[in-house]
Amino acid sequence: MSEPKLISPMLDNFIMGDPISDYSGVRCCPAMENETDDKYIVKIVSVPASQTQADALLLSGAYNDRDSIISYYKSIAAGVSEEAEILQKLSQIEGFLPFKAWQTVSMGEEEIGFDVYLLSAYRKTLAKLFRSSSMTHLAAINLGLDLCAALSVCRHSGYLYVNLKPDNVYISDDKEFRIGDLGFVKLDSLKYASLPDRYRSQYTAPEIADAFSALNATIDIYAVGLILYQAYNDGNLPFADSVAPAESFPTPAYADYEMSEIILKACAPDPALRWQTPVEMGQALVAYMQRNGANDTPIAPVAKEEEPAIEEEAPEETMEVGIFEETEVPEETQMTEEWEEIPEDSVVDEAQLQEEAKAQDDASAEESFSYSEDAEGNLSFLEVESEDESDMETEAEEIDYDEVSEEVSDMLAQADDLIAHPTPEPVVQPEAIDVPIPPPIVEEEQKDEQTAEYDSEEETEEEIKEETEEDEEKSKDPVENKPKKHWLRNLIIAVAILAVATAGIFFYQNIYLQPIDSILLEDGDNGELTVIVSAKIDETMLTVLCSDTYGNQLSAPLENGKATFTGLAPNSAYTVKVVASGFHRLTGDTSAAYTTPSQTSIVRFGAVTGSEDGSVILSFAIDGPDSKQWRISYVDDNKKDQEETFSGHMVTLKGLTVGKNYTFTLTPVEQLLVTGENKATYTAAKIVKAEKVLITGCIDNVLSAVWTAPTGASVKSWTVRCYNNSDFDTTIVTEDTSASFEITDTTKEYTVEVTAEGMSVSQRAFAAANSTTIKNFKAKVTPDSKIKLSWKPVGDISSEGWLLIYTINGGSPKEITCTDKNTLSISPAIPGCAYSFTMQTADGKEILGGSLDYTVPAAKAFEGYAVSADVMEFMMCKRPSSSDWNRYYLSDSDYRTEFTVGEKAAYLVRMLQEYNTSEDKITALFVITDSSGTILSAETTSATWTDMWYRNYCELDIPSLPETVGTYNMRVYFNGMLANENTFTIVAE
Repeated sequence: MSEPKLISPMLDNFIMGDPISDYSGVRCCPAMENETDDKYIVKIVSVPASQTQADALLLSGAYNDRDSIISYYKSIAAGVSEEAEILQKLSQIEGFLPFKAWQTVSMGEEEIGFDVYLLSAYRKTLAKLFRSSSMTHLAAINLGLDLCAALSVCRHSGYLYVNLKPDNVYISDDKEFRIGDLGFVKLDSLKYASLPDRYRSQYTAPEIADAFSALNATIDIYAVGLILYQAYNDGNLPFADSVAPAESFPTPAYADYEMSEIILKACAPDPALRWQTPVEMGQALVAYMQRNGANDTPIAPVAKEEEPAIEEEAPEETMEVGIFEETEVPEETQMTEEWEEIPEDSVVDEAQLQEEAKAQDDASAEESFSYSEDAEGNLSFLEVESEDESDMETEAEEIDYDEVSEEVSDMLAQADDLIAHPTPEPVVQPEAIDVPIPPPIVEEEQKDEQTAEYDSEEETEEEIKEETEEDEEKSKDPVENKPKKHWLRNLIIAVAILAVATAGIFFYQNIYLQPIDSILLEDGDNGELTVIVSAKIDETMLTVLCSDTYGNQLSAPLENGKATFTGLAPNSAYTVKVVASGFHRLTGDTSAAYTTPSQTSIVRFGAVTGSEDGSVILSFAIDGPDSKQWRISYVDDNKKDQEETFSGHMVTLKGLTVGKNYTFTLTPVEQLLVTGENKATYTAAKIVKAEKVLITGCIDNVLSAVWTAPTGASVKSWTVRCYNNSDFDTTIVTEDTSASFEITDTTKEYTVEVTAEGMSVSQRAFAAANSTTIKNFKAKVTPDSKIKLSWKPVGDISSEGWLLIYTINGGSPKEITCTDKNTLSISPAIPGCAYSFTMQTADGKEILGGSLDYTVPAAKAFEGYAVSADVMEFMMCKRPSSSDWNRYYLSDSDYRTEFTVGEKAAYLVRMLQEYNTSEDKITALFVITDSSGTILSAETTSATWTDMWYRNYCELDIPSLPETVGTYNMRVYFNGMLANENTFTIVAE
């Protein structure tokens, strides 16, 4: 392994200490950030753990050279980084804490391999909690629930966590237990995976004995069981070895019968007897808590038995506790039931003790730099530590509290009894009844005694003089003056009492009592709760508490009348309460109950083009509870918000602008927390679909299909599905316009469905059961203007003939029945026209591969026999009734291009130059089309070239004319070459 170093850029501005642990190629070093003094842990995973492993690979011949080994170790280091990324993704869901950063570096030129540095904040681990203090019942159950929830999230993401131990469980700021280290294995590869040595610990299940042991999906449950066993067994495991034995454990020391069953089932030696999923174990813990409850009392409280009383007189003892000096306790200072005073010389002076402690601190020894863990497991690094302090802690640890004398114990017990005794209520003296009594006649001696009495009360001479004058007045008219004094005194007392009562009532109603007018609760996203409080009291004195049923509590101050809580657990009950600081009591609506919505996850949300231009089909899938209705929101062309509410998991939106990019947001109508991606983007488009989907054949159980992409459309890929009504359904994606499927049963019907990428409209072709297949279905034009078709059947054909169906330019279909020959000619071959041929057996069975599209080549202008079309003049005319007519039969009125329904027409052709004679056969083709280009007729006549002409003239009879009024086009071809084209009209009689 290479030496730890401050790599850049991850550890820039850091200082790092020596490793505090080293196991199987994994080291942990303390580190501190210079600017903030924040503490961190740097974990270094070395790949390989030692250079001996690299040397062994070379010597064994597993790898031929150094570069091959480096490539191998680089892939392993990439796997470590991939685990760190998995941990980071899971931390965004629940139950995990991520690394702050990670970086892979090469070990250097002298060593082969890589070091993966992982940086995390210094946190308190569960292992340290076990070493430092006892766990409470509530904390232990929350520990089990938090671990089960985290492992369930991990499995749902496709991974099993195999490195669970207290050192990898951290206590977060919100007092939750979270996993924060590597150790992920894909669930679908458990049968082939092995456990790396760096993940092996006392918490590894016993069936994982070595690197060759197959993993199973209960080893994480086993680790949870051992951790809970430790929590209920005073922090101790049931065994002392480094490897867990394959045997049943005794019940934990402090667990009741039900909890012991839950824990021992998780720790069962046989994986089949354990809880099979974290959800099962979590449900068992919840059921236990519902039946038995849980509180914050320690699981293993410290309870010491009292020592028996010693009959004999105890000698004088000393007490040494902490920094207390030895102090003799005199026998006469023992407490009695009458609570006799303790002499001052036996009481420890607290101020003196504080001065002594301060003096010891000031006399601390030389500072040192330490990176070790203390007795409680707390990491001490980059700290100043005193030798005297260390000695003091050692001395304190050596104290035996059982050595306190019985005499002192009795004193403390009596003091506790007196402290626990309630303070008596003060005696309230009843008010005096005011009964007027005549004043007695006072003699001089009595006055002197009264004056002396006043002197004893330390009154001034002026007060004595005033009272003497009052007495003289009273003696003159005692009956008149006495009631006046009592009336005035009573009035003053009454006013004072009234003022005090009024002030008390005002303080009670306006200052002590503070009403809360209302509490409103508003749901937010991702478990967020907003509490709105309406009150007249200063909101800085108010705090809002949010508690769950397990006793966990969150607090938040009020800001502008609102307090916000985030990260609440889904489908959980909470109590929201408002409390006030200072001498106040809140009245009115001070609390409210709240239940967080259930949580579901959107695992897929996509958009495809609908069945028409500018439409979109939105569909999604969820994992978890469903909402009865969902809402899609988006913005239209006018920047106006649009909403569509629907049920189910699919909706079609229409009227979108083609070419515009839209963002759709999916939300549930009901109260439901949603995770996953709820947004989808889509660019509105025109419909693109496959054209002319054909199943070309089924040869050797391979079904083949072809299709044509639409003109002008760019399709990245096609989705092709082949299926039947029973057991076959296969889908492939291809960039070509053809696909093949291997089928197993040719006696069944099959459907081939082709869909363009991003589209929802598909095109289909069908293959009937036991279909006949032909191949090499071809067409060509012969010199005599015919189309010759040929094909070759596959296998034995029981049909007695063939049936050909064809169309020209998409017109009406035509049928031709032929014999059992494998060739057929159709006439005429119209230049430039598209023919579609479909072949069937004579008994009507479909033929695979029996479809063919063929376009006759366009015609060129006629030329030959020393002439061309441009030296021939075609004159359309009314045909004479004589069959042997010539130009002398025609008058000037017969030359026209307008004919009545039923008339016959002809051409008189004049050659404008000399031509060669020939006995070649000439086929004249007359093609008539309507104004839209639809072919109405295509007929031929034939004769030799020499017989056609006489003294540069040729008479051509047109076989037929349309019988419907309209304008038409006539094209004349000689042996497939265009000789003339003109327009004519049919009118009513």
